Amino acid sequence: MYAKTNPNNSINNLIPKINAKIRQYPHLICGVYIKPSWTNSSIAINSDHSFPAASLIKIPVAVTLLKKIDKGQLSWNTILTLKPKHYAQGAGILRTKRAGSKFKLREVFKLMLTISDNTATNMIIDLLGGINAVNKEIYSLGLKNTKVINWLGDFKGTNKTSPKDLVIILDKSLEGNILSNDSKKILKSALLKVQNKTLIKKGLGKYTRFAHKTGTIGVCVGDAGIIYCPFGKRIGISIIVMRPFNSLHGQRVIREITQIVREYLL
Repeated sequence: MYAKTNPNNSINNLIPKINAKIRQYPHLICGVYIKPSWTNSSIAINSDHSFPAASLIKIPVAVTLLKKIDKGQLSWNTILTLKPKHYAQGAGILRTKRAGSKFKLREVFKLMLTISDNTATNMIIDLLGGINAVNKEIYSLGLKNTKVINWLGDFKGTNKTSPKDLVIILDKSLEGNILSNDSKKILKSALLKVQNKTLIKKGLGKYTRFAHKTGTIGVCVGDAGIIYCPFGKRIGISIIVMRPFNSLHGQRVIREITQIVREYLL
């Protein structure tokens, strides 16, 4: 497998194919942003549209935490106490633990990303100073369409993000200079271990390295990450789909768009 640079397989040829795929699902609203590292071109379809973030909001929360650790404002040695206000329904195991239980920050961080633990996320947002403090950091990162409105789990989809915002923050944090090398490694390791492999990862196939985070609520499903290709090349990709409540077509179109990308770029 290798990243293709043949002009006949340029990303410009992908746009009509992806649009044709999206037209097969007129009841869905699809947002796509794809940015290979070896070209200045990108694929942007509703890429700045504000979608319900679901668990994709955990990406900027994680980056905010790592930045504070890099600055010495927080430490991995911090012990977090589970409080009643942290409890959240949906994904995760911490909601089954007793109030007053104590956990290492590193453990809570990993649970937030790898199994998308909503209660863990609320514990970290609280540690960071609350929703407003996280939003200030998101704004400082130049993300125009991402905002935390409510604590997790946000099943009504009030928290917002866009496909382009997610690729930007993933590229800045994993490949840019906003995080230390140690924090980059910690974030990348967690994102490579995300357990939900039913969306972009499934479309890529099991042998492709993909550092990513998924998000799923009734009205929306999405996935965002960086595909690591041989020879140091990579592809930033994010696909978010608004759908009729719990429609499996949302997952299906994400996988099918990814298969088109795989055919042309990998």
